[in-house]
Amino acid sequence: MTIAIAQTGAPTAVVNRSLAGFIDGVGSASVLFGRGGPDALVAGDLTSERPSDDELRRTGSWLRGGRRAITSDDLDAIVSSLDRSGVTGLSLIGGNGTMAFLDAISTRARERGTSLRTVGIPKTIDNDIVGIDHSPGFASAARYLASTITDMARDHEAMVSVEKVRIVEVMGRDTGWLALAASFHDHDPEYAADLVLTPESAFDLDAFIAEVDRMLQAKGRAFVIVSEGVAPELTQQPVKEQNHTRLIHGGISRVLAQAASDALGVTARGEVLGTAQRCNSALMSPVDAREAQLLGETAAAWLSDPSGPTDVMVGLGGDGAIVTLPLADIGGRVRYVPENWQSSHPRDLTSFHAWLSPLVALP
Repeated sequence: MTIAIAQTGAPTAVVNRSLAGFIDGVGSASVLFGRGGPDALVAGDLTSERPSDDELRRTGSWLRGGRRAITSDDLDAIVSSLDRSGVTGLSLIGGNGTMAFLDAISTRARERGTSLRTVGIPKTIDNDIVGIDHSPGFASAARYLASTITDMARDHEAMVSVEKVRIVEVMGRDTGWLALAASFHDHDPEYAADLVLTPESAFDLDAFIAEVDRMLQAKGRAFVIVSEGVAPELTQQPVKEQNHTRLIHGGISRVLAQAASDALGVTARGEVLGTAQRCNSALMSPVDAREAQLLGETAAAWLSDPSGPTDVMVGLGGDGAIVTLPLADIGGRVRYVPENWQSSHPRDLTSFHAWLSPLVALP
């Protein structure tokens, strides 16, 4: 028996832990690795070379990642390559787009009469995969943001004489899970952000300026968190493109800082945290690392068992139990922040913070 594994999309702090779990869970099966994302699968670039244990404990992605607009010819090339290599099971690590990709590979294999079993392993810092409580990668990014933002709020307080407004931009093209995570402040209660802006809520520039002005009148400074996907009409960034291959550099924080400065006549800074939030190893969540490894191990065990689940993604429910979800129910869908957590005021998010607290595990 030969099974294969690859990753698409970007790395997370714990994606190598999922690979480590997969390697541990394959039993006697042979494993081939597609290093280089979807391009490696299309090119049939599979290797039996294995990563070292040290590499699997580090951040980044040994499998590497990437994005590609997949064509019908690409699917045929992938199925043919896997068949030539004797692969009977395939696992892809990634988000909802990856699960749609894996489902398309499985469907094409069936159409061609090729036997191929598939199991997806969730991976995204955005936490926007439907059907699960949270995804590996999110908790570590959330832990980094929660710790960093309270530190930045302390820094902002110290510099308020020369910087009245600070707006910090976090990742999250379609959803506000990461922005809300950045509002977590149980570990440093006095230094919550003042306002958090997410893509789930309609944005009005005049209302935003008025809210910043109220904060300035009340406390002399304003500290704001904004998702990169807020108000895409104000930037030229491709934040709403699906299966995007153009780099997203961010910028809404700087646009809003300039708008606040112009309207209110105060100094304002816009900051973009960028890729640090998905790759920081020093603040890796121990819960995240453990769960990532568990899901990788489970996926490998299912593929190694001829009677195991197929055409599914393995995930975690709210009670931490393993759940099985059909690939066809995941791809192309987005898990938005529930309405009861769609607040722009961090101090009103106590139930969200209670849910998040065990995942970030901050002292």
